[in-house]
Amino acid sequence: MGALLLLLASCGGKKDKEGEYPAAFATMGDTARTAWMMEHVPADSLARFIIDASIGKVEGAKIDTLAIATNYAFEHLKGEDLDKFSIAYDSYVESLPLADKMRVYAQAGTEDPQGLGYRLGLEYMSNIRDHKKTADEVERELVEFRKACGSDTATYRRFLVGFKTVLKVDKGVDVPADIYNRFINYN
Repeated sequence: MGALLLLLASCGGKKDKEGEYPAAFATMGDTARTAWMMEHVPADSLARFIIDASIGKVEGAKIDTLAIATNYAFEHLKGEDLDKFSIAYDSYVESLPLADKMRVYAQAGTEDPQGLGYRLGLEYMSNIRDHKKTADEVERELVEFRKACGSDTATYRRFLVGFKTVLKVDKGVDVPADIYNRFINYN
């Protein structure tokens, strides 16, 4: 409940119902939860809610099937709201920590499971640059990512192949030397 209150407060939610789920919210399906949220928060907040609820980051609210909730929003939002939702959704996914980003991609079902690791590895350098991450921050995130992969060692190995490819291609261009030196032979 507190997470929704924070979400609504920070995103300009409607004051008459701010911070309140309907009594049956936990038993509603994904489309009903999404529809209710569409009435109570702006489109950009809806995008963040759907993503966060799908990866278990919203206490008291769960999106069981990310694709269903996302498709419902795309089908029912119009005009500027649809544009805001789409932009916020994409930029929020890009800003997620590596492990959460993997969960979103996997749940969305739009990524080839064989290519998921490669894609994450290739995209990760942009995240490092955009957030000006240090080598220690990257190391912590890679440890969390490896844990999130669990027994799916293939995705982790493919991630490393993609990440090291970018390191090699961008060496001397815009990869900080400490990042390159620490991770070019990382396992």
